[in-house]
Amino acid sequence: TSAKESPVQLATPIFEAVSKPLAEQGSAVEYIKQVYSLLAASLIVAVASGYVGMSLPFAREHPIVLLLMMLGAMFLAFKVKNAATLFLFTGISGLSLGPVIAVYVGAGMSHVVGEAVFMTAAVFTGLTFYALTTRRDLSVMNGILFAGLIVLLVGGLLNLFFHSTAVSFALAACGSVIFAGYILVETQELKSNPWAIAPSVAALSMYLNVVNLFMSLLRLLGILNGED
Repeated sequence: TSAKESPVQLATPIFEAVSKPLAEQGSAVEYIKQVYSLLAASLIVAVASGYVGMSLPFAREHPIVLLLMMLGAMFLAFKVKNAATLFLFTGISGLSLGPVIAVYVGAGMSHVVGEAVFMTAAVFTGLTFYALTTRRDLSVMNGILFAGLIVLLVGGLLNLFFHSTAVSFALAACGSVIFAGYILVETQELKSNPWAIAPSVAALSMYLNVVNLFMSLLRLLGILNGED
């Protein structure tokens, strides 16, 4: 690859990936390459919009509106299944995370954000490698992970009314384990059943796992560093 390639040339594989009809099924390797190309692009979009959201008054003052926009964009991404709707969702998602990151930065905890990013990348890389190489059937974890997700959602709602640092820590720790588990299970599913779902939908699901893992680790590190 030439070092003088333009950004458009570098982005071409991503757009070629999503423009290919799902019926044109290639190898599992080709499918996984498409999914992770879209995932990487989604994370770049989220980081860029998150940077904007850190100083954007609208993102800070209207979290409910952003949440509704995000839910609408998610529905659209699952319905239309292309790169445009995927990036629309991740852009709004990043925008909504901007004010959260700004709180940590404003409190002098930029290092915590950096540590959470590093830990998320390390955990994701390790789990992905394991899921793609192990012969164990990881799908047996699905029931436990789903039950844990329900507990996490209910516990999070209750903790909004009865705020407790201990409960927040426990929920963040559980969230880290649950979303790490989903990364394992879904990665193996991508390998075992390629082309079962559109690459953009698979990338969206994995994006949610990565972002939720990051937020759980950020919360954990924030508490350990005296955020509360």
